[in-house]
Amino acid sequence: MTDTADLDTRALLAIAEAAVDEAETTFSAAVGADPDVIKSPGDFATEADLDVERQLRTLLTRYTGLPVHGEEFGTVRPGAEPTEWNPTDDMADGLDGPRRRANDAELPETTWVVDPIDGTANYAVGNPFCCILVSLVHRGEALVAVAEMPLLGKQITARKGHGLFVDGHPARPMPPSDPGVTQISFGSILSQRRGNLPISYRQDMLNEIGRSYPRMRVTGSVGIDLAFTAAGIFGGTVTFSPNLWDNCAGILMVREAGGVATDFAGNPWRPGVSGLVAGEPEVHATLLEHIRNVPIGTAARTAQEIMERGGIA
Repeated sequence: MTDTADLDTRALLAIAEAAVDEAETTFSAAVGADPDVIKSPGDFATEADLDVERQLRTLLTRYTGLPVHGEEFGTVRPGAEPTEWNPTDDMADGLDGPRRRANDAELPETTWVVDPIDGTANYAVGNPFCCILVSLVHRGEALVAVAEMPLLGKQITARKGHGLFVDGHPARPMPPSDPGVTQISFGSILSQRRGNLPISYRQDMLNEIGRSYPRMRVTGSVGIDLAFTAAGIFGGTVTFSPNLWDNCAGILMVREAGGVATDFAGNPWRPGVSGLVAGEPEVHATLLEHIRNVPIGTAARTAQEIMERGGIA
């Protein structure tokens, strides 16, 4: 069993940054790529998603000997090749991912977690709000994280216990909340398929939060939402993705910047739970208060159904 102290997080972050730098060329060369692989109705990947993940997996494994858990190919251990594309796709349920909670025990104790293109729908039309996400997860906790935004010319990184960095420089402290100017990023409001949380619930939540923070933003990239929150561009964010590859890098970034990140009940977020709220401490507390005021409503048949499908606990 590997102890955290045995992991040189400084060196591992440098390796992650170098791997992302190499993959950025592949990423940038195919911006505007057509959907190539239909995962399930309403969700797709481009060939670039697959190429970038393959490249990152090769580089990260070569230089660290650690397995890689990616959005497109699942977990691939050193020396092995995926036998099929996206082996977890049978769990897909709406744009927000798995229908049942992911089992942490299924992941290696220490693994790289990769989202080759976060915001694929943006990427496919040339919208610059898309990024590469890489993090190192040890016993369920991210220790290093990189969010590379090639089309925005920005990189945000974090290392547990060593703070947040924006374009290689220590980040400024999160600004205090000012409802008149604070922007809140919000996850997908509409879903082309049945999602883990009802559309009406999301819309009611959007309206409720807007009472305190009228400057709401929808970027289409969970990774950018969380990274920008950590960097103080957004005061907070609410997302509905239950996926480790979407959230783990950003959670570390927010915490290293002095912010708070939890599920909708105020508990530590875990893979499979649809509901993550993060931000500057005062903003986080206000967002949680608003979220608790929003009933699930009649759009869902029962609250138990939502929990069984990987929704909020």
